[in-house]
Amino acid sequence: MKKALLNKISLLGVGVASFATSFPSFGTALSISQTRSEKFLECIELRDDSFDLTFIHSVSLTPVIDKYVVISKGGQLSILQTAEHFLAHGQGLPSLVNEPDAYSFESKNGEFILKLNRAIHDLIVRTDSRFQNRLHTADVMVNLNQWSDIGLHIVPIKSCESGMKTVIENE
Repeated sequence: MKKALLNKISLLGVGVASFATSFPSFGTALSISQTRSEKFLECIELRDDSFDLTFIHSVSLTPVIDKYVVISKGGQLSILQTAEHFLAHGQGLPSLVNEPDAYSFESKNGEFILKLNRAIHDLIVRTDSRFQNRLHTADVMVNLNQWSDIGLHIVPIKSCESGMKTVIENE
């Protein structure tokens, strides 16, 4: 009986381990650097492996929230976009569920929500002070416009290393 129970527990452990490999890895961080020079700028710890990028859309001039999660697959960290929230349809904004990697499109309380399962291979954010680029985590909000009008490369890493400039509270 003990052996059968141990086998079931062992199988459960293997199932949980394989299920977790493509979901958030809990306790990751984001490294932000300049796109062209790759000069390191900041490291941000992620308590729950998720973050949002917010900005004002350049055409509709309405707020947009892009939601992301860091996942681990085969030991490699990557970024997955899970949703886009916006208030107005316009040039450059999704309008149907047949957008690439979308699986749901809904309207709720005047807000459009496109749910996604979109792998982001290279997250580049072009900042422009007119559009209020921000990065939000469970703990902090980072004003990405503090680095004036440049491209930012955001890369998932396991953790902020000692000596890295880190964000630890809201600015």
